[in-house]
Amino acid sequence: MSLTIIRESKQYKIAVSPEKNRAYLTIVGFWRSPEVVPDYLPDWTKAVSKLKSGFTLLTDAREMKTHPQEVRKLHEQAQATLLKGGVRKVAELVKDDVAEMQLDAVAKTTQFPKKNFRSAEEAEKWLDENA
Repeated sequence: MSLTIIRESKQYKIAVSPEKNRAYLTIVGFWRSPEVVPDYLPDWTKAVSKLKSGFTLLTDAREMKTHPQEVRKLHEQAQATLLKGGVRKVAELVKDDVAEMQLDAVAKTTQFPKKNFRSAEEAEKWLDENA
């Protein structure tokens, strides 16, 4: 499977696999404010443009630290972009309960179709079902 890297920074990595019609997001560490990730939303717009409606997303949030309120808004905007682009289902890898609760709260606000996993293999398998 070939991945097209949209952006790789200290804070996150966004990549897409057009043949799997899947986006991959890795969130790293603590984002103090939206200013530390100025390209996050434009990067998502670019990523979605490379996928077809009905795509899936695998988010790896295992290295994420809890984010402040302004950053939470940024995640809500990103999810709105993904929903508009036609995301069908989202698997999220988590290991920190606090980060997991925060991500669940954001997903609830945006009606994001996601499920949490502790293993990447299980997450990929779930995304591949009914692909």
